[in-house]
Amino acid sequence: MTKIPDNIKSLSASEIGRKLSKQDLCPIDLVSFYLDQIQNFNGLSPFIKVFNKEAIQNAILSKDRIKNGKALSLFDGVPIAWKDLFDISGYQTLGGSNLLKNSEKVKKDAQAVLKAKNKGLIPIGKTLTVEFALGGLGTNKYFGTPSNAIMKDVPRVPGGSSSGSATALAHGMCAAAIGTDTGGSVRIPAVWNKLFGFKTSFGHISTQGVLPLAKSLDTVGPLTKSVEDAKMLYSILSGNVEKNFKNFSALNSNILIARGTPFNNLDPVIEEFCELALSLLSNSGIKIKEEKIPEIEEMYEVLSEYGTLVTAEAWQQWKHLIESNEKLIDSNVLNRMHRGKEMDIKSVNIIKSKQKKLSKKLYKRLDLYDAMLMPTVPILPPKIYDVESSEESYDKYNMLALRNTSIGNILPMCAITIPSNNHYLPLGLMLYKPIGEDFSLLRTAEEYSKIINI
Repeated sequence: MTKIPDNIKSLSASEIGRKLSKQDLCPIDLVSFYLDQIQNFNGLSPFIKVFNKEAIQNAILSKDRIKNGKALSLFDGVPIAWKDLFDISGYQTLGGSNLLKNSEKVKKDAQAVLKAKNKGLIPIGKTLTVEFALGGLGTNKYFGTPSNAIMKDVPRVPGGSSSGSATALAHGMCAAAIGTDTGGSVRIPAVWNKLFGFKTSFGHISTQGVLPLAKSLDTVGPLTKSVEDAKMLYSILSGNVEKNFKNFSALNSNILIARGTPFNNLDPVIEEFCELALSLLSNSGIKIKEEKIPEIEEMYEVLSEYGTLVTAEAWQQWKHLIESNEKLIDSNVLNRMHRGKEMDIKSVNIIKSKQKKLSKKLYKRLDLYDAMLMPTVPILPPKIYDVESSEESYDKYNMLALRNTSIGNILPMCAITIPSNNHYLPLGLMLYKPIGEDFSLLRTAEEYSKIINI
């Protein structure tokens, strides 16, 4: 029996993986520790299903592989949580919705789950999500809303829609977690729980076996304790190997600060954090250009006038269940579904046309820089009571939460949120790069996160 390190909850999955590979830590002891943390958690569990028996069985197999020098990867034996949108063989996929409570247990794993298992990662459970993943705050009327793991003065939202994945990791119930991001659903709960959240490029990680929300925007992404973890998990889940690797030096790099709308209406503490971070980046030798980004500003105007692709596609995806069961749906989710119902094909086509035109121009602009930066979210996690007090209140907070993240889905980019390291509040900055530049973004984030050590 090996000793669980006292600082296990602060260790990254990569650090845990290295201890496992050296046999300084036993996968069985590790899984048992996390299962104990889940069972004895004081509050609403972030998990909707815990794989107690299977996790231990997989840990036994992992221990034998490591002992015999046949580890499947550095992450062999590392426990990971999955958002309940992913099919996992032998279990239902509920997607946070009562409408799916009578669905059959699935017979095969989602492609991403299968790839993770093939590298020895141990699924420890399925986590709570906003119903159909349609919401940036993390609330769920029927399955419950896990409280924010950082701000504990009063119950505050965890961020959504990967609410359970973020809070499970932040509370030390797993070594890493996987979510989905259609408008910010990985990055928002990550920043509000002091985690790294990586929105991968559209199409890079398979969504086969993942409950859809908006198929033209859905992406799979990890929530982690380090950029290294995000890089490792991206490689495993996408099957992509980093090619033409070269060390990235922050010295003399170029960064574009997206002033304008992304910096509007910031909470004062977030504004102060952003300005301090920019000062640190500048003082480290990074060349900074600050300006309004025309493509982003125009896209915001388009979405304000015509609606969003997320709600339009979500309605088309789920209307067959919703139309005869509206009383069973979270009212805040239903309201957004109805907005999608009200959108006509002309509006959708205008958005798609603008999306194609503006993203092409934006990529050309970003080619001149190593990354584009903005605050991940403009507000701190609001109180659950305030969010649920009225439709107007929910909409106000939800729109603010999604504002800066959703632009990276509609103008397809890869993105990562970097958490504040030492601040007592959950603050974060977000880096963007054009679609397909995931490894380059991760290298940049790794260096910048060392500078923004605040």
